[in-house]
Amino acid sequence: MGKEYQVFVRESTGLVKSAGFWDAVSINIANMSIGAALATIGFTLAALPTVAGANLVYASLIAALFAIPQVIVYSTLIRHIPRVGGDYVWLGRALGSKLAWLTNGLVFGFIIENLTYYALIAFAAVFQLESVLPILGVNVSLTPIQEVSIGIAFFAVIVLANILGTKYGIKLMTALTTVSLLGLIIAMAILFIMPKTQVINAISSLLPTGYTYMGVTHSYSGPFFSMNTILMLLPFFAIYVYPWLQAGPAIASEIKGKNALHWNVPMAFLFSLVFLTLGFEAMYYSLGFNFVTAALSNPNLNGIINFWTVAMVASHNAALSWFIGIASVVWYLAVLAYGAIVVVRYWFALAFDRVWPSFFAYVSPRFGTPIYAHTFDLVVTAVLIAAAGFLYNTFTALYGAVVEAIIYYMVVGIAAIIIATLRYSSFNMGSRSRAILTIFGVLMVGVMAYITYEFLAYPQIWGGNWLAYGVELGAVILGIVVYLLSRYVNLRKYGIDISVAYTEILPE
Repeated sequence: MGKEYQVFVRESTGLVKSAGFWDAVSINIANMSIGAALATIGFTLAALPTVAGANLVYASLIAALFAIPQVIVYSTLIRHIPRVGGDYVWLGRALGSKLAWLTNGLVFGFIIENLTYYALIAFAAVFQLESVLPILGVNVSLTPIQEVSIGIAFFAVIVLANILGTKYGIKLMTALTTVSLLGLIIAMAILFIMPKTQVINAISSLLPTGYTYMGVTHSYSGPFFSMNTILMLLPFFAIYVYPWLQAGPAIASEIKGKNALHWNVPMAFLFSLVFLTLGFEAMYYSLGFNFVTAALSNPNLNGIINFWTVAMVASHNAALSWFIGIASVVWYLAVLAYGAIVVVRYWFALAFDRVWPSFFAYVSPRFGTPIYAHTFDLVVTAVLIAAAGFLYNTFTALYGAVVEAIIYYMVVGIAAIIIATLRYSSFNMGSRSRAILTIFGVLMVGVMAYITYEFLAYPQIWGGNWLAYGVELGAVILGIVVYLLSRYVNLRKYGIDISVAYTEILPE
């Protein structure tokens, strides 16, 4: 074994290149959760101090504009440093051995935040299921225990597929994302094509007693656009959509072909921008801005009226209604499918650096997958689903955990600047790429700092509670402690200084 790699667990990761172009794009699209965002936006609008001028089309475009620096930074770094663990590797090698403790605190917090998000998504999937079943003629009333159990079951099925084989996990994620996108396209087509009067008449079947289309429409009298309200909505897009570009980079060493490697991030970003923005526009076009704003911000209505349920009743076709309803829930499963793939890659990279026990990097000879890492993710996520369900009975209780991810992305922006100017500047990277990384790294840091401020300034909107904040703060501290203990044990027992790993790029 060469001296360069003697600090790592082994000379190669053992992972194989099994992700094609659409797989790589799909995993980022699933990561960006646009179907879930379309379904849950009402819960956020209801929590805002005002929805005056809360134009979701403009909000999506502005949020996407804020995300462009990150798109460019991630697209540049994945071209030059394509390794398992993606931004963890970039961050750790940029901060170096002296700050490896900080890297590990941040990345462990990021991992737990991701698992918290999957718990949020799994739990929200049950809420979406409960909203579409009555439209399909299936009346159910689930208890909190049943909601939690179904949410856990959703993630367990996904994890099992990944344990049975990486290629099965990737193909399942791609298939779920493809079905989700098809459902989204059909739903948008219905809202754009159907006569407005027909959609308005159909929506009446969803409104509870005491509400009418005209009554809800006239209950909103605010402006069509307000920049202050739009900026207040930025954390919503940060929770679900635009910053979530790390999935492709996290599996970079498993992506086949340069085109897939180089273009998965920008392609997924453009897909998500177009479909999310058109989804909001379809609702405005078919029902009017005033009705949509008033209905989504009304706690008595936003649990039954969302993009998907409107399209279902507007279709006036049982088969289309069933497909759209299924696709709306499949979106959540696609998010879970990407999650089961990606988080394991971070565990894998951490174990490869000897920070965490080597069994996290163990690849089963029978299945060719890191089965222990998958199992650990399932256990942690199940606990978080149960905590959200039994303590708060709402998935929005987990929103606040996302602030740690935004801080993590902010430090990745700093890492991009360091890589471009100080460390690994000769890593097959020309002066043009270094200049791009420096400029957009600075912009990325500024954007993430502002969104962090938004989260912390309005904790009552963004789930600032003991569960969300406590889990993340504890995770960061535990990550630092584990690194320090692991370094001590490896030095004392094996004579290996694991901090040296942060001066080298992982092998493929």
